[in-house]
Amino acid sequence: MKNTTQKIINQFPQLKPLLDESNKEVLKTSSTLSELEKTFLQLARFFEKPNEEAFSLQLLYQHLEDEWLEFALQLIAEFFKNETHLIKNPNFSIIKDSQDYYTQSDFARYLEDKGIHFPQNKIAVYRKRGKFPKEDLVVAGTPYWSKYTVESFAKHLLEQQKK
Repeated sequence: MKNTTQKIINQFPQLKPLLDESNKEVLKTSSTLSELEKTFLQLARFFEKPNEEAFSLQLLYQHLEDEWLEFALQLIAEFFKNETHLIKNPNFSIIKDSQDYYTQSDFARYLEDKGIHFPQNKIAVYRKRGKFPKEDLVVAGTPYWSKYTVESFAKHLLEQQKK
């Protein structure tokens, strides 16, 4: 099973037995599945057998939104980068050389530059406790925050220090 498929199964364990069934069997069972589940099932079937199974991006547009759409798009990018031979030397990144996104280290440096002592290890602890802004983007497990999020959080902390 491909890593991208496993990530789908981790979110939707009920789909695992449907991966290997014929299309006719899946269609019979699919009446009990939500459109969200059907979309991820079809995506997983494509990941496992891309030469045999088709996947339409229209399904993403019609049935997914917010974090589910982001999750599916992240999986598709991961599949083509890591699980096919189609991208031999992946080097495209929407965040590479971008000043619009900050890593955890960048976030800590930004806060330090503003006079706020908030080292990287403190960020890690606060993230685990849910007391830190949710990341705006996660790529291959690495969290990124938008410039807006970083600036807003710094402004909030500075206001708290004044009180």
